[in-house]
Amino acid sequence: MRNVNFLVSLIVMFLSGEGCRLKQPDTFLIEYHTSEIQIDGDIDGMEWSRSTTLTDLYSPWAPAERDSTIFRCFFSQKYFNFCFEVIDRTLTVLEYTDEITVAKGDRVELFFSPSSKLSSYYCLEINPNGYILDYKAQLYRKFNYLWNFNHRDIVGKITSTGYVVEGRISLSELKKIDIDLDKVFCLGIFRADFTGENENSVIWYSWLNPHTKDPDFHIPSAFGKCKMKQL
Repeated sequence: MRNVNFLVSLIVMFLSGEGCRLKQPDTFLIEYHTSEIQIDGDIDGMEWSRSTTLTDLYSPWAPAERDSTIFRCFFSQKYFNFCFEVIDRTLTVLEYTDEITVAKGDRVELFFSPSSKLSSYYCLEINPNGYILDYKAQLYRKFNYLWNFNHRDIVGKITSTGYVVEGRISLSELKKIDIDLDKVFCLGIFRADFTGENENSVIWYSWLNPHTKDPDFHIPSAFGKCKMKQL
């Protein structure tokens, strides 16, 4: 009976997606490079090959789905640089009319917070063409859509297998929102994949499991701890 119970536990873990994932480190260390890059959607450069890489996005709410997104990032002298390489055979991209359009289709997302309290955090949602929705927020789901990142460069490119997003945010901007690179800060890394069945058919992928019944990235458990890697 004990063996049966153990086997059942393993099956439950596998089906929930937890059993096939590597244990995440307590703090995600982000590489630092002295050289700057050109933001053009070309992610074949040497800097990206030496960047911090994450390939483990998954959906706790749709554990049978598997995601092949590759997220990379690194700090340079002036910027936080990042890129997403997304495999998506069923792109949903609406004609851009305003920022809210971005929230109605396929996209990747980065959320920044000085701490896990989420008293103030800052969100960047990017569609396959590089259009963005950015805003400031407070726990719980108090959104200020009038707020914007002022110093960011972002390019999106649709590819034969999905899309690529490449971007950077100036370190001076991160400092203004109280991100201290000498200390730990919090980061959310997400993806929305519209399946095309209807506007509510979305598979939500996350770096971490927020442990919620329904998809929700606007809570502390959806954020991971990050820090710039020391030279």
